Amino acid sequence: MKSKQYIHFISKTGIILLFLSIVVWSGCKSSKETEANVVALEKVSKEERLNRIIQSGINYNTISSNLKFTVKGGNKSKEVSVDAQLRIRKNEVIQLSLRVPILGTEAFKVLITPDKVIIIDRINKQYLEESMQSIKMKVPLDFDYYSLEAMLTNQLFIAGKKEVTARDFNSFRVMENDYEVKISNTDRQNIQYAFTSNYTNRIQETQMSQERLKANLLCDYTDWGLTSNKKDFPMLMKFSLSIPDKSYNVNLAFRSVDVNSTFNVDYRIPDKYKQITLQQVINLMKKLL
Repeated sequence: MKSKQYIHFISKTGIILLFLSIVVWSGCKSSKETEANVVALEKVSKEERLNRIIQSGINYNTISSNLKFTVKGGNKSKEVSVDAQLRIRKNEVIQLSLRVPILGTEAFKVLITPDKVIIIDRINKQYLEESMQSIKMKVPLDFDYYSLEAMLTNQLFIAGKKEVTARDFNSFRVMENDYEVKISNTDRQNIQYAFTSNYTNRIQETQMSQERLKANLLCDYTDWGLTSNKKDFPMLMKFSLSIPDKSYNVNLAFRSVDVNSTFNVDYRIPDKYKQITLQQVINLMKKLL
């Protein structure tokens, strides 16, 4: 029963484990830079603080970026890294393409929409295609596409909602000291969400946790740079997932971030590819990590 509950929690984090399950086939390294909070906060009301944090987020219709995708599963696992491309069309689709080292051709593609998940494995000529409704029937989860998109674009969010508006402010608890702001709320599955900001009013850290399951996902945003339209954006995102006796780390190191560029999303699955099931993906993940 507990294993199903862990799958529920992990899936709420945005199918991080599905990302993990398909990339353990190359090697490299990653790094982290920590920025100390040295500037005191300006004292403002709760409503003004939340407004400033929302307004500091990137405004986009599409995002496209080449990046380094790095994963490590467990303390004894080898850290592996591949070149990748991330594309997001707001409220519509997240596409992650993973490249073959040296050759640069696409090896795996993950497509996530509000309605379905597609994974295309070009190396083994197989694919997964599952509707969100089908996934919810097989696994006790309430997967939230919009939360994943918000995490990947450094946004404040409420589980299950496309965006946060002033009408949602009462659902947040806001606590401040001289240098940091902590914003938190809890969803219907008793998963706690916490966002940390500072004098910049940008989100520095997003955390999801389930105390009863001892499960925790942390996303740390660092290495701030500028997008193509000169907006601040974290060029390094470090996802750390921990459950009892297991831990996983995924880093997204962006090389550049293009905003509102035009691109096509190809949902086609090649002929003669073998269809695999969600359970086969989970079993593969268990073997690899």
